[in-house]
Amino acid sequence: VWSTAEILHAEAKWPAPVRWQELEPGIEPAACLASLRVRSESALALVGHQPQLSRLASLLVSGAPDAVGLELKKGGVVCLRASDSLAPRAAVLRWSASPKMLRRLGR
Repeated sequence: VWSTAEILHAEAKWPAPVRWQELEPGIEPAACLASLRVRSESALALVGHQPQLSRLASLLVSGAPDAVGLELKKGGVVCLRASDSLAPRAAVLRWSASPKMLRRLGR
């Protein structure tokens, strides 16, 4: 997963990756959301493990961690946009990408 974050940084010119314990396996989406609320960005690229990543994205987009079914490849990336603050149902899914797609950005 960390290599995917590095690819996003190197090939897509996103900011350097930052490790978040809240994206590690076994952490509930609500716990991750609490740590995201202190961030000021309106767009974040989240790189994490399944099913945590898709459950977090579902919570942010729909308000429930299992309402939106996102099929993500291993090491996939999700980009969400929130208008004011990160809260359940406050985000829009902008895009998702696999590591292979990210590598092709640099070509």
